[in-house]
Order: sequence, then structure tokens, then C-alpha cells
Amino acid sequence: MKNKNPFNTFFPFDLDKIENLEEIKKNCSNIQYAWLSGYFWNLANQTSSELMSEKSKFFQKENIEKTITIVSASQTGNARLLANRFNEYLNNENKKTNLVNASDYNFKKIKNENFLILIISTQGEGEPPEEALSFYKFIMSKKAPRLDDLHYSIFALGDTSYDLFCQSGKDFDKKFSELGGKRLLNRVDADIEYEETYIEWSKELLLALNKIDISSISCLKKNNKKNFINELNTYTKYKPAVATVLVNQKITGRHSTKDIHHIELDISNLNIIYTPGDALGIWYQNSTQLIKKILKLLSIDIFDKVKVKDKLITVFDALKNDFELTINTKRIVQKYADITQNKFLKKIISNDKDLNDYVKKTPLLNMIYDYPKKLSSQQLISILRPLTPRLYSISSSQSETNDEVHITVGVVKKMISGTLHLGGASGYLSQFLKVDDSIKIFVEKNNNFRLPENKDLPVIMIGSGTGIAPFRSFIQQRDNDGSKGKNWIFFGNPNFTEDFLYQLEWQKYLKKGLLTKMSLAWSRDQKQKIYIQDKIRENGKELWKWVEQGAQIYVCGNASKMAKDVEKALLDVFSENSSMDIEESSEFLNDLRIKRRYQRDVY
Repeated sequence: MKNKNPFNTFFPFDLDKIENLEEIKKNCSNIQYAWLSGYFWNLANQTSSELMSEKSKFFQKENIEKTITIVSASQTGNARLLANRFNEYLNNENKKTNLVNASDYNFKKIKNENFLILIISTQGEGEPPEEALSFYKFIMSKKAPRLDDLHYSIFALGDTSYDLFCQSGKDFDKKFSELGGKRLLNRVDADIEYEETYIEWSKELLLALNKIDISSISCLKKNNKKNFINELNTYTKYKPAVATVLVNQKITGRHSTKDIHHIELDISNLNIIYTPGDALGIWYQNSTQLIKKILKLLSIDIFDKVKVKDKLITVFDALKNDFELTINTKRIVQKYADITQNKFLKKIISNDKDLNDYVKKTPLLNMIYDYPKKLSSQQLISILRPLTPRLYSISSSQSETNDEVHITVGVVKKMISGTLHLGGASGYLSQFLKVDDSIKIFVEKNNNFRLPENKDLPVIMIGSGTGIAPFRSFIQQRDNDGSKGKNWIFFGNPNFTEDFLYQLEWQKYLKKGLLTKMSLAWSRDQKQKIYIQDKIRENGKELWKWVEQGAQIYVCGNASKMAKDVEKALLDVFSENSSMDIEESSEFLNDLRIKRRYQRDVY
């Protein structure tokens, strides 16, 4: 065949440009050669009135570099971690990606996406994470566009002990499909032990992506790849730091219905940086007393060996560090019924309503106490859930505390059948952790709960109980920054004398003028109960003025009750003090959320 290389007949370029072309040539595929041919042909004929040939159009349209958008929607950080990993995985396969947090994603332009990977968790009663709420509302609304050009995949994270397992992922998957999107893979619903599931999914998804030509047309090597390891925070959920306890102090009164502890940790020898709004991950240990009770009821020797993560350890150590013992679930009851063949439990699991009621009322220990059975140590391990770290809002600013990090812990207590049951993490932190003890920690970044960059903006903070924690860090930070913006805290708890958390500190900030106003709601100090939402409505006119002045609103606390009641009160205030009706107020609040003027940290 005759060689058509133009370099053999004449040299329209100087030698430097020829060398550049040769360098490009080394790194291009056949399809990329074809695209370049069409591209340069078009440039050469720009003065002509004729259109490009259909072939040139094809290469320019179909083989242009496609970007794979990876959106993470996380509540505890797991979805964000997997999104980072998957992004790096695709980068290593020379795929062009756009990694974005759901709160930063410009979802109104989703119709322009060709490839979207959504990694999402579920919170509360089947609801999306806080950072994905605006995206969720948009895609479920009438404003959602057709997605006929979209290829997508969803990796949903959840916990099978909840009825609405991975519901957020299911909702997005259904809606994307209804809008015309095409699945690259069927949705994956992953339980709390998701590692193997994720690895399999990522490999299959890469194959699916490769079947559709999305190869980069960039012919130059990428010298710089994103590095997601924060040089200052080298500690992670899987490689935690070891801090030392400085203070563990109960800060509710002796007659309080609540047991809340203020805990300070020494991080002076650790390379840890945190920001107000971040959470602290805590790896806790189960109670020795609880472990011995369970093993005794099941006739298991504490020195029996079990295999956990390919390691042979004693069953006592496994229960101490690797498995949940304070939370019962439907799956645990079902597994225990299958192993023991207990007639009562068999009957319970045959009726979903009865099973739900039983799980809510019966801790794991009580179930074993009521229906003991001799088990092998490995059988016991097989029915249990892996232990996972707990996240607590950081209640200090590093600008003020320097080498310390503080958390505020509400102890979970339940009296069942005359026996007091403590939450696994809160019981460990409050009852067993002493000064100078060591504890495994890591910082979980929360970029969706941040003070405004403009320090002159007013800030409204709304929280009940331990929901006051991040606002303590906010005020400390505003103080150290010399912020001029006004600050208003709404705080609620049962009793003034017993439950006014950090009272002396708030009084100091009020006297100093940093804290402009504090509205307090004590639910049990009078005959008629008063809650935060009542105080919001009571101060509605002034609150609306703050909003008009550009105030940012923050809410921290219980998602299922408090946060919903607060949001309803805010909507009422907006509609009563403006020309908006409730529906318009809802749109206005959602707009505040999009603009980061309404941020929530709910659990």
C-alpha cells in the first residue's frame, strides 16, 4: 500500500512541530487518530461554506472526551470514602472524572450529564443524607428534566436492620430510570459490611464503562493525579489515631433526666487538624460485664478461639472490639431463632409487626437470657453485627483549644425488665473511660456544616440537648476570628437548673457581646411544655429580619422529631412575616439550603 504520510513528500512544519506531532502519535488510539483527522479537516475547511461530512461529525460528536461524574451523598463519611476510592480507581484507568459532593453538585444541569455514578447512604426513615436533600427534592419534583442521554450507576449504602434499607438509593434509581436514564449496572444495595460488595461492583462498573467508548481523547500523559490523602489528617476510620483522655465530666445536674458528659482529649502528639462543624469518630469497646453475661448464658468459655477477619482470637476479645452487643436487630433475632429452633422466636419472626415490636423492646442480652441455648463461639459470632465507630459533633474550636478536641456525649439509657441497658459507645465513653485512658479516634470532615466565610454575616444556631455541641465550637471560632457578625442561639432541654449545658460559657459570651441573643426553651419547667419551635415562632418577626440581613441558619439535633418541628416552625415564620405562602416558603427555605444559608447536622 502506498504510504500517505505527508512527511514523505513535503514538510509544512518545522522540526520542533514534527517532534510534537510524533509525541502525540505515541499516545493515541485508532479512534483518536480518526477524531483528530476530522478535527483538523474541519479547521482546514472553515472558509468553505460546505458543512463537515457526516463522518467528521460523527467523530467530533461521539468520540469527544466524556467525563464520568461521581457524586457522593454521605451521612457518616462512608459514601464519601468510597467515592474517593472509585474516583482514584477510574483515574488510574485513564478515565476523566469529576468527583463532587452532593451538596456541591449543580444538579440543575444533570440533563447535560452522559455518565453519572451516585454513591449514597440512607438516614432516618429512609431519607437521603442532609447533603443530598436539595438534589433529592429536585429530582423528585416536576422540575426534573428528561435524562435520555444519561448512563448511570448507583451504589447504595444502608443497614439491613432498618425496614427502609437503602431507600434513598432505590428512590434515585427508580426516578432516574423513569426520566429516561439507562443503567450501566443494576443498583447495588450494600449492608454495613460493604467492602467485598464495593470491590466487585467497581470492577463490573469499569467493564460496563469500557463497553461504551468514553476513552479520553487527551493524548498527553496526566502527570498530576488528585491525591485525596489530607497530609495533615493521615488518620482514618481504618487507621485511627490514639488520643489520651484529659477530662470526662458529667455536665447535667444530679436530678436531671439526662446524663450528658463533656469529654476532652489530648491530641498534642498527633498530626490532627479539625474545623468547627466536623465530627469525631470514636472506636469504642463493649462492657466486660456484658460480655461475660452473654458468654455464660450460652455456655461459651471466654478463652474459646474464633476466626475474625482471617485472625484467630479469643471470643472475649472478639466481643470486646469487633461486634455490636447493645443493639438487637430483626436479622439477629431471625438468625438466633434458626440456630436455637426456639418455638417462641420462630413464631415471632413469622410476623413482621411482632418482630419489629420485639426488637424495639428486647435487647440482645434479654433475648439470650429469656431463651438461652448452648452455642459454639463461632455460632455466636455468626449472628452478630460488626462493631462500627460512632460519630460525635466536635464541641471545640482548635483555634481556642489548640492541642485538644472536645465532644459532648449524651448517654443512652433504657430500663428494661428491671435492668439498666446502656448504649455501646455512650456507655463506654461515660462509664468506663477514665482520665489518662487511651482511645482510638479519627476526624470525619463535614463540609456541609460550616461557618460563613464572610465573618460579618449574622448566624442563627438552633439545637436541643447535645445538639448544642457544634455551636460551642462555632462561637469559639467566631470569638477567635474577631467576627463582627451577630450570633443568636436557640437551645432547648428539659430543665433550666439541671440541663443548661455550658451555661457559664454562654453567659460569658453574652456579657462580652459576641453572643447577641440566646432563646431558651425548657420543656418541663412549667405546666405547659415549651420547645424550641415555640421559641422560634415567638421570635418570628426578629428572626425574619435576621434572615433578610443575610443570616445563615444552622440546625443540629434529632432528625426524626426535633429537626422536622424546627423546619415547620421556620416555614411558618417565613410565611407569616413575608408575602409568601407555605409552598413558597418551602421553596425559599430550599433556596437557602442550596446557597448554604440553611445547614443541618441531624442524626
